[in-house]
Amino acid sequence: MKLLRLISDTIVRGPLYAIANYRIHTSAPLDPTENWQFWTKPKSSLLEWIARSYPPAAVRSTYIDAMLEREHSQGIEAHYDVSNDFYALFLNHKYRFYTCAEFHHDTETIETAQTHKAEYLLSLLNLQGDEKILDLGCGWGAMLKFLQDHGHRGELTGFTLSREQQIYAHQELNLNVALSNFITENFEGAPYDRVISIGALEHVRPKEIEQMYQKIYDALVPGGLAVHQFFSLTREVCPTSVVMLQLFFPGSMLVMHHVHLDAAQRVGFEISHDSLHDYRPTLRAWYERLVANKSRALELVNLETFNRYMTFFPISWLFFQQHDADLHRIVMRKPV
Repeated sequence: MKLLRLISDTIVRGPLYAIANYRIHTSAPLDPTENWQFWTKPKSSLLEWIARSYPPAAVRSTYIDAMLEREHSQGIEAHYDVSNDFYALFLNHKYRFYTCAEFHHDTETIETAQTHKAEYLLSLLNLQGDEKILDLGCGWGAMLKFLQDHGHRGELTGFTLSREQQIYAHQELNLNVALSNFITENFEGAPYDRVISIGALEHVRPKEIEQMYQKIYDALVPGGLAVHQFFSLTREVCPTSVVMLQLFFPGSMLVMHHVHLDAAQRVGFEISHDSLHDYRPTLRAWYERLVANKSRALELVNLETFNRYMTFFPISWLFFQQHDADLHRIVMRKPV
């Protein structure tokens, strides 16, 4: 059965998807060293060419178009509504950021690196202390809690599509987090002085990009800022890697970076900051922490789920290593 699925997946979805799906469904926990090296060790030029060329672009696009017919909530729930305790095993303990950190040195912990990231974003927000802030796709409320801890007095609101995240934000952090699809629903409570998103715009589909920026623009007061951290495609509109990534984020599709910039400028934003950052150290840190907590992880989730995340982190590392995508931090200003 597994062999037949491997052959079928290879023909229909390509070798990257097929191999990843096969390894996820193995009957034992993946070996940490072998698994990381399997995905990240350089391959021959022939294998690289096959992996990047098959399935053909037209087949990829047809498959992705079909996946994009799903509700946004299906993909978010599939990835995030696993177990809050499971995520706590590998995320930083204080804030639970599930987004790219900022490592200044190789020896830094994920806790320190995530604090660096939050401080960086805080500097981009340019706050006086009483601004009304909306966090799109706020996750477990990490940035909202960070703002509270740093003395922010203004109203803080977060949107998420994950019930597990909302429960944690309410019960553990007492934050104002709504279960809301920020892509399709109105921004209740507008206008805002600041709108922030960290790792959320990746879930906005290509046909929704300009509408999304229009909504953010309309939700801001004149002179307000939108600060975003997200990754976007760099080389191809639909690389084979995005087909494989449907195993982990079904129904999500990235766009080229210039599409974000063009759409934001068309609706009226002035872009004052756009910096590049390295996601790879964060992915490696999450992997190592998950490996260190393997026994507890397998008590919290089934074997397939454990192997899925063991596969997801090195595959994502390779995604950035090969520059299929880059991580950006951007500041957009609504003119006065």
